[in-house]
Amino acid sequence: MKHASTVSVLICIVALVAACRNNAVNPGTTDTTAISGLVLKGPISPVTRIGVPNTAPLAGATIAIANSSGSFNATVVSDSAGKFYIKVAADTYQLTPQQYSNSGLPRPGASVTSIVPANTTVYDTLNYDTGIR
Repeated sequence: MKHASTVSVLICIVALVAACRNNAVNPGTTDTTAISGLVLKGPISPVTRIGVPNTAPLAGATIAIANSSGSFNATVVSDSAGKFYIKVAADTYQLTPQQYSNSGLPRPGASVTSIVPANTTVYDTLNYDTGIR
């Protein structure tokens, strides 16, 4: 009886290992299609110096996302580090920064067109103008 239990356990272990090997994801590929990005505000200083960034991450910015056919519309909000992420189907998308506050500043920058192939995460940067001059 003890021998049968040991054999059963070994068969289960072999089956689990085989199942894991068959479902392994190729480490060189991604298994999601998505848009990831960063929202920046700038300038943050009236003086620009070569080699010194004059932008900063913008938290809480709303970005509207629409595909080329208009069948997909969504919004994302940047996190405390100015980052955003959304899973999408492979397509071409328009990313449009939305008004940030009632004061009008920072002002939304230009829209970005993003071509997203299947099984790829595309990275985009969107900008807001602080009005600092």
